[in-house]
Amino acid sequence: MVITMNKKEFLNELSKQTNLTENETILVNDILEKNFFISKKNKDKIISELVIKLDISLDKAIEIYNTCKRIVSEEIKDKLKHPFKNQD
Repeated sequence: MVITMNKKEFLNELSKQTNLTENETILVNDILEKNFFISKKNKDKIISELVIKLDISLDKAIEIYNTCKRIVSEEIKDKLKHPFKNQD
C-alpha cells in the first residue's frame, strides 16, 4: 500500500505553516521530489538547494525542511490510524 498525500493539500499546508508563496512552495516541492527527503542522507543536499534556490538563510531552510517532514509524517500517521478515510 502506497501512502500519498494530495500534492495540493501538501502545498497548502506548507504555505500555511511557513508563510511561503505558492511559487515558493512549488519550488520546495520540486526539490523534495528530486530527492528522497525522508532519508537523513539527503537532508544536507536538500537544505543547501533550498538556501540557493529560495535565497534564504540556512536556519529558514532547516525550518522549511523540518516542516515538510512533519507534514508528511503526520499524514502517514493519520493514514495508519484511519486507513480507509478519504478513499473513493
